[in-house]
Amino acid sequence: MSARKSLLLILLLLTAGVMLVSCGSTPNYLDESGPRYTGAYGVEPANYDGAPKIITWNIQYAQDIDGAIETLSTSPQLQEADAILLQEMDENGTEAIARALHLNYVYYPASVHVNTRRDFGEAILSPWPLTNDAKIILPHESVRNGQIRIAVRAQVQTPHEPFLAYSVHTEMALMSPAHRIDQVKAMLDDVPADAPLVIIGGDFNTITPIERKALVDMMAEKEFVWLTEGAGASVKELGVGVIMDYIFARGFSARRMGVVDSEASDHLPLWVETEKARFEVGK
Repeated sequence: MSARKSLLLILLLLTAGVMLVSCGSTPNYLDESGPRYTGAYGVEPANYDGAPKIITWNIQYAQDIDGAIETLSTSPQLQEADAILLQEMDENGTEAIARALHLNYVYYPASVHVNTRRDFGEAILSPWPLTNDAKIILPHESVRNGQIRIAVRAQVQTPHEPFLAYSVHTEMALMSPAHRIDQVKAMLDDVPADAPLVIIGGDFNTITPIERKALVDMMAEKEFVWLTEGAGASVKELGVGVIMDYIFARGFSARRMGVVDSEASDHLPLWVETEKARFEVGK
């Protein structure tokens, strides 16, 4: 089977799967101020050179938190992260990971998911203090159940210059690519134009190379570099790898990146070690 046919088959299976889900109305959290959950378990690293290590991971429905903690605790590539961006989380799972890894966290749910009847949203975790956090409600509800999507922002207060971090999860493939691009634009509208150091990571639900190019081109227009371009597929189905998860940055470039095998989710954790980019915003 060709890669193109395999991608189409994956898309059909995803579509069939979501159509089996109840099409009832999803309880959404439409207040931008909450619910909001935070915790302070962070232990600041002894050494920091101004170039953060970033992880993003969609932990499917926050179901296998013990497995996620084991992966994050034992995989050499995932150690000493300065920001961990998580998607599909609930508060209990976020708090458990933060406590186990000695991290601070901020978490906002977008909705109560129809599959789990538990909160469903995004989180940012870090050993450094987190300030100026916010929930950004993205446009376009799901056509199948009215669910909204969000991004979560926080300022990561490192000993060098702080950086802005965003954890985002756009809608699945049943939504048109144009509407998913609108969701990304809404998040980008929150980024200050003069912010020199920004990290954006999450699950963008791209299926095809065309969608991927549209996303990367739009991010480049806002001076964001695709840091994890060489990391490989973050979702593997039917022997075919698909890139759905990304880490972008303004003000940083990539030294090393990759994905780590894990059975804790249908997505793989994606990581990057950064270095300061040799350019200024607007130059």
